[in-house]
Amino acid sequence: MRNGFRVIDADAHFYEPADIWDRYMEAECYDLRPRVAKVHGKTLFEYEGNLSLGIFDDVLEAEPLFSQMESKFGHAFRDGWTLESRLKDMDTEGWDIQVCLPTNGFMAPAHSIPEVGTAMCRAYNNWANDFCRDAPDRVKFTAIVPGKNIDEMVSEIVRAVEELGAVSIVMPPAIPDKMWHHPDYDPVWKLAEDLEFPLSIHGTSSGSPNANSRYDGKGGAFISLSEAIRFPFENMISMGHFIYAGIIDRYPDLKLLILESTSGWVPFWLNRMEKYCEGRQSVFFDEQPLGLTPLEYFKRQCAVASDADEPTIKYVVDYIGDDNIVFNTDYPHPDAPGTTEPLHNMMEQPLSDESKRKILWDNSVKVYGERLISGHSLAKV
Repeated sequence: MRNGFRVIDADAHFYEPADIWDRYMEAECYDLRPRVAKVHGKTLFEYEGNLSLGIFDDVLEAEPLFSQMESKFGHAFRDGWTLESRLKDMDTEGWDIQVCLPTNGFMAPAHSIPEVGTAMCRAYNNWANDFCRDAPDRVKFTAIVPGKNIDEMVSEIVRAVEELGAVSIVMPPAIPDKMWHHPDYDPVWKLAEDLEFPLSIHGTSSGSPNANSRYDGKGGAFISLSEAIRFPFENMISMGHFIYAGIIDRYPDLKLLILESTSGWVPFWLNRMEKYCEGRQSVFFDEQPLGLTPLEYFKRQCAVASDADEPTIKYVVDYIGDDNIVFNTDYPHPDAPGTTEPLHNMMEQPLSDESKRKILWDNSVKVYGERLISGHSLAKV
């Protein structure tokens, strides 16, 4: 707690150990596991044999990325990102619960060999479960699931949520010939409703190409431009797809958690979407009218993580209210703020104490569900 506020960090990250695939890959795909050749800055994997898993290839070239990791994260960096170092920072900063997503594990669902990608997802989820085992009320994990086989996706969702205790799943990129509105995905949406977990949209692509792909391999300042584009643009598109395609209309208990893309775009995008389906630009909407407005769908079924140093949070609250925003630190990514900054910055925001209480705790509980706080001493405070 901090100043009487309970705190949930809705989007932090793990750094997987370099031997995760050696220790956790199952026998059937063990010989095909990726071999880690180097770990840059104790954070990002580089693989043997020019193997590319796609997501971090360009950013490995950004020299400043790793140079400030020790000065920013201190003992956690030196200790190799252990559970003990994480809990120490959580206790020091007043973060009561952290929900952690992968870093290198994001690459698994898109592996070129579907069976290997599935095995990597299972391996990552098993490792994450083991990592959280000694602090199950404090550190939670979001599972990754296969991205190229929907039956395998459903199977791993059930295992990760019901057996391993995952509080969410990261939605993998859409299958090229089956975008998310394809009926084959319906069991995924139904399962999310039945098991009451949110789908985390974390720079997730609803199709190809990615919004930032025009800058692939350009280097220099274009690495930064590419990263500035990628998460907010892809998340905007993905949220729009779920709304315009009628997915969240057909599944009214489905929850979307939109992560790591700030929140300042939300008023603009909801207003723009609204104009294009029922306003003056709706001449392009060649479909049956939506049952609700995009804003109404968002307020009913979505939440967005807001960086605590955003100068526009107040205006987002003015437009959508304070029930659909969650707090996140992005700890301990290289581009995240230092550990002392996020909660301090949120406390300094020009928001009411009631809004801060919702953003720091209540809204995360609402979107993640009771499994997030089950067993925590602050659950009934």
